[in-house]
Amino acid sequence: MRKRNAAAVLTALALGLGLLAGCGAKTPLLTADDYILDSETDETSRGVAPGATPDAFLAAYGDYSLFTSVEGGDYQALADDEIPFDSVITIVLPTFFVDGEPIAPDEFCRENEVETADLIAYLTSADYLNAHTAEYRYLTFTWENGVVSDIQSAYMNYNEDGAN
Repeated sequence: MRKRNAAAVLTALALGLGLLAGCGAKTPLLTADDYILDSETDETSRGVAPGATPDAFLAAYGDYSLFTSVEGGDYQALADDEIPFDSVITIVLPTFFVDGEPIAPDEFCRENEVETADLIAYLTSADYLNAHTAEYRYLTFTWENGVVSDIQSAYMNYNEDGAN
C-alpha cells in the first residue's frame, strides 16, 4: 500500500510538472522498453548505469522531460544546463501509457476534452478503465558526487492498482 501511495503522489507531481513544462514544445515520449533495467547491472535500455556521468545521461535522456529534486526539495522542470549534477539530486522521467502507447498529457487532454487537473481522475475512472488499459511508468535516477548512484524503474497499472 505504501508503494501505491508513493506512486500516486509521484504521478500527480510529475504530471503537473510535465504539463507545465510541455506547453508549446513537442517533447519526445519514452516507450515501454525505455523503462527496462538490466537486473544484474541496473543499466537502462539506453546504456545508463550507476556511475554514469552527466554527459552520458544527457546523451541518452536530454531530449525528454526531466524533473529534478535538489536535496530532497520539490521536483522542478530544469533545463539541462541548470541541473546541479554535483549536488544530491533525483531526476524522474515519467510517461503515461494508454492501451500500451505513450501519451503526451497535454495533447491527450485536448483530444479528449479533459481539464489537465482532471487527467488522473479521468484515466482512473471505472468507465475509462473498462474500455482501456492505463499505466504510469517512471525512471528515477539518484545522483551523488556528480555521478548516478542508483536507478529505479517503477510503474503503476491503474487497471489493477489505481481505479477509483
